[in-house]
Amino acid sequence: MTERELEVLNIIKENPSVSLTEISEKLGISRNTAGVYISNLTKSGYLLGRAYVVNADDYIVGIGAANVDLYGKSSIAIRKHFDHPGKIRSNLGGVSRNVIENLTRLGMKTKMLTAVGDDLFGSYILSESTKIGIDMKEVLTVQGSSSSIFMQVLDDQNDMHLAVCDMTVISNIDMEYLSAKDSLIRGAKAVVFDPSLPDESIEYLLENYTDKMIFVDPVSDVYAAKIRPYISRIYALKPNLSELKVLSGKEINSKKELIAAGRSLIEKGVRRLFVSLGKDGCLYMDNDNCFEMKFAPAEHVVNASGAGDAFFAGVIYGLVRELDIHEAIKYGLAAGIITINCAQAINPELSIDALKRIIKENEK
Repeated sequence: MTERELEVLNIIKENPSVSLTEISEKLGISRNTAGVYISNLTKSGYLLGRAYVVNADDYIVGIGAANVDLYGKSSIAIRKHFDHPGKIRSNLGGVSRNVIENLTRLGMKTKMLTAVGDDLFGSYILSESTKIGIDMKEVLTVQGSSSSIFMQVLDDQNDMHLAVCDMTVISNIDMEYLSAKDSLIRGAKAVVFDPSLPDESIEYLLENYTDKMIFVDPVSDVYAAKIRPYISRIYALKPNLSELKVLSGKEINSKKELIAAGRSLIEKGVRRLFVSLGKDGCLYMDNDNCFEMKFAPAEHVVNASGAGDAFFAGVIYGLVRELDIHEAIKYGLAAGIITINCAQAINPELSIDALKRIIKENEK
């Protein structure tokens, strides 16, 4: 969805009976141009029929971590027990929240279920996510608790020296909280969650919402082990090679072993498997398909930390929009490329138009 289409959609949400003339006058565009925007919104599923009925059910819910990420880079070589000059920056993080933000920037309606503390970081997570367009109304604020924080220290060569993560507040995303949000979860087109959730919450989601498209990023080897008992109930998984080893229990030292490991998950019930291969793209598998796809690598990699979240968001967008699997993966690959060209983990310039340009360039 382009910014102009989003403006048109917001006008229609405020007044579903608004006329083409009124839309054109509000935006300073011609009636024909307004009609084109409405046609595009209808084709994309944002509007239903000629009465401009907004598809209110068309939303994706994210369940899991919403962090503040802190990064400190030393200007000199790291020394023990020393006060290092350097630079510190912060941004919003958390795998589920990041995927949801990317989807929001792609024009999807999104909601987030998470927990934050009643501190400055919690207020920051809520306010900034809301500004982006994520519905944070159902987020749990835990009194007396610290919000989820990821802190990383980089040396003068940009290599990670150490990282500390405090996600204690996430334990409050328990079955009681989730069951209270049952209607919201059931109404979603798709559910995205990460295994930072308590074990009982993971089991609850995968037992009670098997009819949903549930998308899971294992995040790490440790978290991959948490979801291994439940993989038969997951619609789509996006592991990297290391996480695939944990999930499959198989060694992967060759292309043949890679395919065998992936196939074992499909045989256990995973509907769609997207194995991240870094610069080599993605290996995709389902009951009927097994293929690799990659785009030409970006000329300049500024920051690769958010590429996986962006890829997953692009794929989810494609599948929710019922695109062919090849087209959905193209959206994912394009989202990854536009993200690694940005210093931030999420590129604020991400849009469907931007992805289409990258896809077109790679199809030449």
